[in-house]
Amino acid sequence: MKLPLAVTLNCVLAFVAVPGVFAQAHQQAPRAKTGGEIAAGTFAWGHGLTYVRDHFVKAAQEFPEEKYGYRPNDEARSFAEIVMHVARYNDLNAAADLGKPEQDVSEFAFHSKAQALAKLKASFQELEEALKRKPGSGNVGDSMIHASEHYGNLATYYRLNGLVPPASR
Repeated sequence: MKLPLAVTLNCVLAFVAVPGVFAQAHQQAPRAKTGGEIAAGTFAWGHGLTYVRDHFVKAAQEFPEEKYGYRPNDEARSFAEIVMHVARYNDLNAAADLGKPEQDVSEFAFHSKAQALAKLKASFQELEEALKRKPGSGNVGDSMIHASEHYGNLATYYRLNGLVPPASR
């Protein structure tokens, strides 16, 4: 018995098209981000360099000077070394955007809390200048991420010393 051509084409079409329709119906829509995920990914960026600078500098200012040498173990950087490391990293990124020569790494050796704070503040001022000259600078964005990551270290050092970090107050 011969099937009419129209019936044969409809059967073929059903075998080809219907599985695709079912596959689309069973695909899950992407999960919506939670409020926390959105906030974590956008809060610092929405507030910009000033937000990152203010939190990092405040943490460096308020940590007791006698604890600047604190490190949780022998392999970890001390609090002072983290502050100076961030200042150096900021300086390198700003120098690249501003076309300035990099300062020698010896300029970022820790001598005192006052010296560390001065270097840190100057490094963030250089980043601000770089951002004015190059809006949307990837180097400044990189420094923001870097400082934010190391703020996490500073916050941990605060907690390990029985102190509450500035952003948690």
